[in-house]
Amino acid sequence: MRVGFITSEYPPNNPGGAGISSKLIVDSLRNEGIDVDVYATVGQETSATLQDGVYKLPDQSRYPGPKTIGENISVFRHLPSLDQYDLLHVYNVRHLPGVVLRSSVPVVSTMNNHTWISPDAEQHLREGLPRYDLPTIFRHSQTNGYTGIQAPIRSAIECIGKSIASRVDHYTVQTEGMKKVMTRSGYDPKKIEVIPNILDERFRPAEMNSESYILFVGQLYDHKGPVEVIRAFDSLPRKIKNNWELRIYGKGELKPKIEKILSDRSLTQVSINYSSYTELPEVYANAGLLIHASKYTEPFSRTWLEAMASGTPIVASENPSSSHILKDVAEFYDPFDTQALAETLQEVLSDEKMRESMAKSGKREVEKYTPERVGKEYADLYNRIVS
Repeated sequence: MRVGFITSEYPPNNPGGAGISSKLIVDSLRNEGIDVDVYATVGQETSATLQDGVYKLPDQSRYPGPKTIGENISVFRHLPSLDQYDLLHVYNVRHLPGVVLRSSVPVVSTMNNHTWISPDAEQHLREGLPRYDLPTIFRHSQTNGYTGIQAPIRSAIECIGKSIASRVDHYTVQTEGMKKVMTRSGYDPKKIEVIPNILDERFRPAEMNSESYILFVGQLYDHKGPVEVIRAFDSLPRKIKNNWELRIYGKGELKPKIEKILSDRSLTQVSINYSSYTELPEVYANAGLLIHASKYTEPFSRTWLEAMASGTPIVASENPSSSHILKDVAEFYDPFDTQALAETLQEVLSDEKMRESMAKSGKREVEKYTPERVGKEYADLYNRIVS
């Protein structure tokens, strides 16, 4: 079988979660004997180029307008003839409509973000996952920062893109919770299959875990919740704060705000750090706790797998996906209640045996996400579609 795998992130150009998952999935498919060509919208040229085994299509910056429009123009213009493939697999799906319009073969799409699902995933979670209709799309376009004429334009793009995306032959999502989110957004549940995210097996427990610091890993954007994590840590009793550090690993627009909070509050136990992906296994393995603080319907955070594999306990915000994946592993809190986070942290940090039990549960649970298992699930799905 020959497959075209089309993604907007792929290492080394994009070392983020979607790029890492793309590479791990492609490797697992090739181990299943599937011939895979990778197309990634990460190119700096004005035409498609083959570099390091990846066909690099021009990125969205080569085109005017929103990223969503640029990526779709890029794949529509620069993908080669697709008749050479038995099937196309779209990952990180801003460019999905462009692929659907070009393709003459079956298309599988992994819906690993909220593009063509909900224009404001945080508001969708706050409101308890209302069904999406045009008024809701318009209202959520406004809550997501689009004002004036931008709101109806954004709503129109969402509706048109979703209409085209609905023509995909089969979808995969990474949790039952995300299947619920997609269904509430109007997609046919009969076309949605759950195939989980994939573990990078370089993440392993340390021989000697220092347990000296709490870890936050993620982009420094509001929907990821780093400010709430810092404020919750700051409100902990002094006897706890004196024994723990909070280490924030990430980049993003909130960095200046976070630095000001740390300075104003004299929070010397909190630091902002950045680590290359190859160094992250050691960062996790030596942490005493991971806080995952997203305030939206996160599809499947790689940090969950990395922490579980490393034997690092998890405190997580509750949403449909985290509730499914971490139900026997993490301690949960309301993502919109900083005080609830502080109370959960105090409970977990005060109980060493509780943390040890959470770590053991995580190490057992993570065995479901090995590349061999996930690769076989994708291969079985491909065979059912093309047979």
